[in-house]
Amino acid sequence: MVRTALFSEADFIDAAMVLVAEGGPNAATMQAIARRVGAPTGSIYHRFDSRAAVLGIAWNTAYASFVDALAPLLRQGRPREAALAILPWSRENGHRARFLLLNEPVALFEDSPPPAPQRARLEELENGFDDAFQACVAACGDGTSDEERVARAKFLIFDAPIAILRPHLSRGAPLPPYVERMIADLHAAMPVAAGPAASAQLPPPMNRADR
Repeated sequence: MVRTALFSEADFIDAAMVLVAEGGPNAATMQAIARRVGAPTGSIYHRFDSRAAVLGIAWNTAYASFVDALAPLLRQGRPREAALAILPWSRENGHRARFLLLNEPVALFEDSPPPAPQRARLEELENGFDDAFQACVAACGDGTSDEERVARAKFLIFDAPIAILRPHLSRGAPLPPYVERMIADLHAAMPVAAGPAASAQLPPPMNRADR
């Protein structure tokens, strides 16, 4: 008879994300990942050559999910909607969101880089996401210089929304309703471009009475 594996690769990947989300990169040792799954330590080494391989696949898995949520909106030239899409993605993905948005690859892979297949996959994801971002910047192309438009887009779509979410993610707390209003207000007050294209796609600022 063929023995059915008790623990899948996905089980170990998910456990690694949870450990990093809860305790930071150093919490995800091979032994700790195996314990989290309830598997013997040897079981994880049958599937992964190293801790860097586990974390590399984990990072790419979470990042691919994030890209899938935002890239279509970016390609359509909808920066506000792309920024707001981070909220449902974070709510639906729990520890994936904490793993991805509270950490940086440089900290995860401080001891050793991920293996070549994971590095190649990450580069592929980053290139595709950058293409979508550049398409969004080009679509919002009136009224500001290219350099300013890129800086505004990066701030409004990624930096500011993630900064707003981080205190709640770091505590593992639910995202409050007002974070959506804060992100929408940012886009209304400082659109990616100040020309006609931007004003056509963004709503006017909320009145204080509406908040």
